[in-house]
Amino acid sequence: MAADIDDYRRRCWDAALHAFGTGYIFQKRAARLKRKTDLLTWVGLAVPLLTGALVGTLGSYRLWGAAIVVGSVIAAVQLAISLWSVVKRWPEELAYSSASAAANDSLAARFAALAEDPPGLQALRAQVEKLSVEDAGRRDRDSEKNVTEKERRTGMRASLRKYQRPCSACHQVPTTMEASNCGVCGQF
Repeated sequence: MAADIDDYRRRCWDAALHAFGTGYIFQKRAARLKRKTDLLTWVGLAVPLLTGALVGTLGSYRLWGAAIVVGSVIAAVQLAISLWSVVKRWPEELAYSSASAAANDSLAARFAALAEDPPGLQALRAQVEKLSVEDAGRRDRDSEKNVTEKERRTGMRASLRKYQRPCSACHQVPTTMEASNCGVCGQF
């Protein structure tokens, strides 16, 4: 019976490790997409507002032709990037990444809580099965988002660091998020 509980605890720790790593990946994606969309929004508003403010303040300024050309070039670039963001679905990807990060963090915390303080075998088995179904659904949705090998190594390093576990390849417990030469927890 103790061996069964230990087996379930190990499964919980492994699931927590993987869920945390996936959450970390999507948290980083969300942060990157948020920066991009915020910059795009800022440029989209700042250029016309600044142009209007300058026209209103300076009136007949002798270099308006050059200012309008510069503003038009910036607006054209901003329009092209906006089109690209629509094609690549940045807002939807940002929403998905944020939701996935939160869901994976929750799964990791619940798996870790079970591993740290497991109830009796029957209750543990039931809770692990319930969480495993939820985790499988989340993994299925996340796998559709084309997680790269580089992102997987980053997530693995974050998980190993969080749970203070040694890497299966280099046998080191990461203490930082600096990349190493390891093919499992580094090279990102």
